[in-house]
Amino acid sequence: MNRGVISKMRIDYDTPVQYTFVVSDNLIPLNSYLNKTICLKWTGKVQCFCGRQLSEFYRQNFCYQCFWNSPQASPSIFKPELCTADLGIEERDLAWEKEFQISPHYVYLANSSGLKVGVTRKTQKITRWMDQGASQAILLAELPNRRLSGLMEVELKKILSDKTHWRKMLSGVPVLLDLKKEKEKYLSLIPKELDQYLIHDDAVTEITYPVITYPVKIPNKNSLSFQKNSVVEGKLMGIKGQYLILDYDRVFNVRKHEGYIIDCLF
Repeated sequence: MNRGVISKMRIDYDTPVQYTFVVSDNLIPLNSYLNKTICLKWTGKVQCFCGRQLSEFYRQNFCYQCFWNSPQASPSIFKPELCTADLGIEERDLAWEKEFQISPHYVYLANSSGLKVGVTRKTQKITRWMDQGASQAILLAELPNRRLSGLMEVELKKILSDKTHWRKMLSGVPVLLDLKKEKEKYLSLIPKELDQYLIHDDAVTEITYPVITYPVKIPNKNSLSFQKNSVVEGKLMGIKGQYLILDYDRVFNVRKHEGYIIDCLF
């Protein structure tokens, strides 16, 4: 038995993708548990990234103080176009924001639950795509900071979705798209002042996931949560994005439960 705090799964690009379940310092190679029974038991406690333990989070896996004061919870985390560090303007912690925001970022197209646009740091390229359960991805542009990448994404979001529909993503392998043609289609939406950042390499990354059986359908009751039931147990039928696919068409979002203190019975 391993007791500790859940973090998002570590992912290594391979065919198929290789997953590691992380519970504090315990690293569990998850692919080897496919078609085997796993059991996660919540202790009734959660831990904010600041180290404070609570019976429940205030919002979004943060305690009250961190949600309102930490740069990791600022609005620009979810809306890159709101970033201001490259302009020398502080949101909550300018030193942290400069390190996070003033670095190369990609704008990309991905096929997860259909075509979507997204932004990620250059160092997180393939990891971001795998976290989202994307089966294909192509780069559109490389920009010098997060704000500019967000401004480019805003223009593309006028037509394209920036969300992954998790039920559709988990319902099977999506129909493959011609991402080169899709890229050409949307380049005209890029503001002229950002043209200099476009990537002309049209290489498409394809990703496969360790899934034995996809769910037939996922009703609300089959989206498992420790708030509904403190024990999540079942046969592991697949892993995609940050989701565990269990038998009887049940799924568990690992990333949503970051910070929960559990006993891991594998």
